[in-house]
Amino acid sequence: VLLVVGALLYWAVSLKTKVRRQTHEALRLRDRAEEASRLKSEFLANMSHEIRTPLHGVLGMQRLALDSADLSVEDRRYLEMAQESAQSLLGLLNDILDFSKIEANKLELASIVYDPRHLVESVCSLFVPVAEQKGLRLDWEAGESIPAWVSGDDVRVRQILMNLVSNAVKFSVQGGVRVDLGGGKPGELVFSVADTGPGVPAEARERIFEPFRQA
Repeated sequence: VLLVVGALLYWAVSLKTKVRRQTHEALRLRDRAEEASRLKSEFLANMSHEIRTPLHGVLGMQRLALDSADLSVEDRRYLEMAQESAQSLLGLLNDILDFSKIEANKLELASIVYDPRHLVESVCSLFVPVAEQKGLRLDWEAGESIPAWVSGDDVRVRQILMNLVSNAVKFSVQGGVRVDLGGGKPGELVFSVADTGPGVPAEARERIFEPFRQA
């Protein structure tokens, strides 16, 4: 009996020591992961801040150039397109600055009054030269019922629309791309992007939503 009790006590002590060691290791790994995440967020915030400084210089020079009265209509259009691209890049950098908020699930969407027709036109205009080089049409249209002004996070809407139009142009080899702005449920807008590319195979439609996956 004494041998059995001694064996049970030894087993209990060994198990407790093992559990304590595993708990300590798990806490150590958690601390390392949290520190790595903190350093990553700090690095991204610092890098995006450093990139913003020269980008503001680019935007400032573009504004000065646009204020010139000697510009031709074509040159002014090119400068306006360049400024739209720079503004989009600035929006992406602002998103990187919000990275820590995204990780903490505390990112708040902005509520800004903007013109949805102008947003669609400005996004599509950026991709017209690329589409023309590939021999593609790029058309866009807004429904008559679309209001002149809406309230929402225009930076995120622009980012999403740019990604969709960019992919549509990239993967289409003939035909064209069409962007439509219409109404959905009351208080909603529907942005629709259609292209003549090969589409996504049925077996790949689930995995393309995983990080870093393509089809």
